[in-house]
Amino acid sequence: MLTRRRFLQSTAALLAAPAVARSESSRTLRYVPQTDLSTLDPIWSTNYDTRDNGFLVFDTLFGLDGQLQPHPQMAQGAVTEDEGKTWRITLRDGLLFHDGERVLTRDCVASIRRWGARDAFGQALLAATDKLLHPTTRQYCSA
Repeated sequence: MLTRRRFLQSTAALLAAPAVARSESSRTLRYVPQTDLSTLDPIWSTNYDTRDNGFLVFDTLFGLDGQLQPHPQMAQGAVTEDEGKTWRITLRDGLLFHDGERVLTRDCVASIRRWGARDAFGQALLAATDKLLHPTTRQYCSA
């Protein structure tokens, strides 16, 4: 006897089957934002779609896992000294821009400054920062 519940279950299973089979063989991730992006730069927009697109395009020093715990992403790791007042962040080897140029410490410092000038948390962080230091050249860059 065919009940309404069994009919709906069977229909749903049949409709889902081609999509499941197709997704196993496909290697293309398709992202369709709910709105058109007015800007691609997440620093200049508070729009969630722009932010989400930015996370798909740009890399960060640290990323968050499902429990919102930070983990090194572009960073190889970080060491704290002086009771947590000094942080040494080491970049992973082999980081490249889209054009093949190496990602350098000065690029990260410039990015942090750019973010810190616009973002409220970034402004507070830079206000509490004495200086940004390049580890090899030992040149200080005022925050």
